[in-house]
Amino acid sequence: MFYDNMPDYSKSIIYTIRTRDGLYVGSTTNFTNRKHQHKSCILSTSLKNNLKLYQTIRDNDGEWNMKPYKEFPCENKTQLNIEEERIRNMLNADLNCNKCSGIDEEKMKATKKKWCDNNMDAERKRKKDLYNKNKKEILENHKEYYEKNKEKRKKYRKDNKQQFAAYQREYRKKQKEKMTETS
Repeated sequence: MFYDNMPDYSKSIIYTIRTRDGLYVGSTTNFTNRKHQHKSCILSTSLKNNLKLYQTIRDNDGEWNMKPYKEFPCENKTQLNIEEERIRNMLNADLNCNKCSGIDEEKMKATKKKWCDNNMDAERKRKKDLYNKNKKEILENHKEYYEKNKEKRKKYRKDNKQQFAAYQREYRKKQKEKMTETS
């Protein structure tokens, strides 16, 4: 049944993770499983596991300490999130990328940019290797998709003939200006 997997919010715990360089506040209904999830994320270097918390732990030779801060029996996730956010603000937790009510967009963008700056070459190489390994299959899929959607593209071009013509005129105009600038 669907409800068998629902968390038991009466067993909620607010917890902290301390590193030499910061503090993280989180919440869970299963402390042991959540600690295991954090350990797995620390070992993984994929983009989704490259949050400030995990990067800080990796930068500090894997030193971290996760402890229950307080038990907080409640009725639902909203109540738990409100209390977590209150404690996060009270303790000035600086390793959280997300607000408890949702994603902190600025922190997430900064984290993603930092990851890209540090890992872009390796990621390009990984993608290139993956492409080369699966090149034949990828090209077959592209060809299949092209053939399958040939009529749709024709219809779209026909229905949007004026927009395509305007785009082409603008493109040619820009190309002509580029050519005159370089000569």
